[in-house]
Amino acid sequence: MKIVTFFAVSCLSVMLLLAGCAGENEALLVWLDNDDWAEQVIAAFNERYPDISVEYQNVGSVDTRGKVSLDGPADIGPDVFIMPHDHIGLAILDGIVEPFPAELRERYRDLLLPAALGTCTLEGELYAAPVSTENIAFFYNRDILAREGAEVPESFEELKRFAERYNRPQENRWALRWTVDDSYTNYFFLTAYGMQLFGPGMTDFRNPGWDSEAARRGVEFYRSLKAYYDVKVADATYDATVGAFQRGEVPFTISGPWAIGDALKNGVNFGVTKLPTIEGRQPRCFSGSIVAAVSSYSRKMDAAFAFADFLVSLEGERILYETTGKMAAWQDISAIPGLRDDPYLRGIQEQAPYADPMPIIPEMAQAWDAQKALFTFTWDGLLSVEQAQAKAMETYDTNLSVAGKRRFEDRPR
Repeated sequence: MKIVTFFAVSCLSVMLLLAGCAGENEALLVWLDNDDWAEQVIAAFNERYPDISVEYQNVGSVDTRGKVSLDGPADIGPDVFIMPHDHIGLAILDGIVEPFPAELRERYRDLLLPAALGTCTLEGELYAAPVSTENIAFFYNRDILAREGAEVPESFEELKRFAERYNRPQENRWALRWTVDDSYTNYFFLTAYGMQLFGPGMTDFRNPGWDSEAARRGVEFYRSLKAYYDVKVADATYDATVGAFQRGEVPFTISGPWAIGDALKNGVNFGVTKLPTIEGRQPRCFSGSIVAAVSSYSRKMDAAFAFADFLVSLEGERILYETTGKMAAWQDISAIPGLRDDPYLRGIQEQAPYADPMPIIPEMAQAWDAQKALFTFTWDGLLSVEQAQAKAMETYDTNLSVAGKRRFEDRPR
């Protein structure tokens, strides 16, 4: 584990805004995952709170939850740490995250994206602050569209009409390429007809929804696209789909902000916008966040919450964008220098209002393979839609059983 430490240099009195921090001489320990980001954000934090010493350790966000569970009780863990939002459920069960004060929770309602806040909220309590967010969107190649004399399709119906004249199967030329069996990406087909994963609040693990009529209609529409991208699942790899778009070979793909960098490096002239509608409905995708949490083992709660709050402040988010290129989880990014002028992330955010927070309940870990069954087996024609729905439910029940859970208790005889 790489360790970099930055200390405040001011000898001014402790900030009155941080009531309760006086007398705490030990440094605030924070776990972040990028040295440039950490150095700059800590320096800016110290300008606002000059009497708080901050120690930084570089710990990968996917590793923090497990480490806090071990290091926290040993009094060597962080005061503030980041993690993917879908680790929140287990972090809450482990008792390692402290709920945010009501004052911050209320303020964030007007500042941050509801979907991002939803990834950090359980039973009315906010357990972390969403620092950055991401979701999928629709990518298009400007040069190819110009050659074809076409506009960016706003609906899948328009996209199909474009594909009918553009596709040349014998040359492996397809208008739209995407990872056709990816459970995360293809979720939006299910929501287009109203399926709600785990119920309205996305918290009822007994009701995944894959056996619903809405899911059936979504999978049927998804399956209809096989006529416009007639390859097997095994051939729709990331390199053959998103990678091909990044090389300038494909008019359209469906991906997220992680696909922007390589497309820019390759000089592709492209744009990003929200997903096309399906029969007049704007589909909803998954939203994911990197979140900042305060350890329940911290002995410097006020300072810890001040640091977590600073990460999602205007200054904190400006630094995040400038050092990492990540998108703030703000409802309105127009106030954030740099980010407001980024045409690609602006395009990603066009879809953000139509994004569901990826469920934070622990049972989501058992859901991915089950949901994937809806796509893998129907695309290759191995199962009918109804059979794939039953397969998804069966897979989910099996996964729950392996994890020591079940959707319904046995009824007494």
